[in-house]
Amino acid sequence: MTVTDPGPACLFCRVAAGELPVQLVADTPRIIGVLNTLEPFSRGHCVFFPRRHAVSLLEMDEAELREILVTVREVAARTGAENYNLLQNNGSLAGQTVFHAHLHLIPKWSEDEGLVYRREPKHGLDHGEIIERLVITVASEIESGELRDRPSRHDRTTQ
Repeated sequence: MTVTDPGPACLFCRVAAGELPVQLVADTPRIIGVLNTLEPFSRGHCVFFPRRHAVSLLEMDEAELREILVTVREVAARTGAENYNLLQNNGSLAGQTVFHAHLHLIPKWSEDEGLVYRREPKHGLDHGEIIERLVITVASEIESGELRDRPSRHDRTTQ
């Protein structure tokens, strides 16, 4: 399954095509937000995804990313929840089970309802090489505007 060939079984592509009944919470030309009724972690658990098939966050374009975050912020405010989590997994090792990029908004109403987070820090990790790549590259690209003007990974792989 790739960004250009999602296959017939992609759950979110089927939702975008109108093939499955859902409770919409957001519907724009670029993104869809639905109430998670299949596997909710809490009341008001919503899932947001681009209409266009993109397997991961890296395959979403900048307009989709902006719109999804602004929409999630608005829906989060409308839930009335003071506490909530945003969850976005990329790849099976990270917990992604639907291979169409998506973001969960999970209100945290109580200790038992919502995302359960176990804080288990990994002490002693060597961040040396990765921190150099992140700070130097990203900071300079943001300052120059290069990061903003760069096509998404999807655009680079389909040209």
